[in-house]
Amino acid sequence: MKIRRIVLWALVPIASLLSIAALWGTFHYGPFGKPSQSAIRCAEVRELILDEEVAGKAQWNVYRQQVEEFKTLPANSPNRGMAVSEISLSVIDVLGHDLTIYQALEENIGCVKMDRREDVSGLVTETASTINYLNGSEPINGIFFNPGLGSWNFDFYSQYASAIEFLKVTADASSI
Repeated sequence: MKIRRIVLWALVPIASLLSIAALWGTFHYGPFGKPSQSAIRCAEVRELILDEEVAGKAQWNVYRQQVEEFKTLPANSPNRGMAVSEISLSVIDVLGHDLTIYQALEENIGCVKMDRREDVSGLVTETASTINYLNGSEPINGIFFNPGLGSWNFDFYSQYASAIEFLKVTADASSI
């Protein structure tokens, strides 16, 4: 009788742990046939990134074309200031798409690869300050952006990189 009682009391914590594990698994991985909430959220972030990158890449191509045209202008051309204004407006549009992506990644940091998580908040800050600098609302090193000077760094944003690389690759997300 005593052995039976000891076995019974040993089974109670084991059954409790199994129940807790089942609840945890259901919450994180969903019931059979359904993806978890985190997988759904990560799939939504992936879709947002893809949508923003389509629009951002198209505008980036316009920006790079403007930069190439700007390179052909003579150094003393009176059109350089206007060209820099147009270039800066185009790159602000591209950076706006990037900022939307980085903010979504920051809000859903659980969807971001562990080795890229610390980069996300810096990208949000850097992109926002670049936008503010280019639209003239914030100086960098005490200097405000002045398109009238007619100069542009040709290497600025010379390559377009996808933010999809930041996302985790999970079996849950790929099945949605």
